[in-house]
Amino acid sequence: MRTLDRRIAAGVAVLAAAFSMSFAQTASAAPAGGGHWDDLGSHEAYYQSEYRTKAVKSAGGAFQACITSPSTTKDLYNLYEQDAEVYNAKLVTTVKGAGCWVFRNIGAYVDGNNHRAEFYIGTEDDPNMMRVHYYD
Repeated sequence: MRTLDRRIAAGVAVLAAAFSMSFAQTASAAPAGGGHWDDLGSHEAYYQSEYRTKAVKSAGGAFQACITSPSTTKDLYNLYEQDAEVYNAKLVTTVKGAGCWVFRNIGAYVDGNNHRAEFYIGTEDDPNMMRVHYYD
């Protein structure tokens, strides 16, 4: 009887974990593919004495950033969400290598009176990052 109780308890624990993870919203990144995007423009990659761009506004859902750099594909680039203060940015996720990246499941970062998230790309690895082109 004890073995059956342990199996039931283990099964309930697995179901509870799976159920809670199905409602969790975490950002994910993938190389960009096709699709319709609103062009948010291209931004220089050195802003306020840091290797980053100005923040752009996103409606959430999916967000694309195309990073231009002559550096290797081993450099890390961070997607940040910035609210009122520049120095109060939150790290959303990190990608490895320049190129076009699509960030999904970012709706949780939409806030404020404008109902937008303010995103930017920054790096500590690549001082040669030249610009980032954003799409929403």
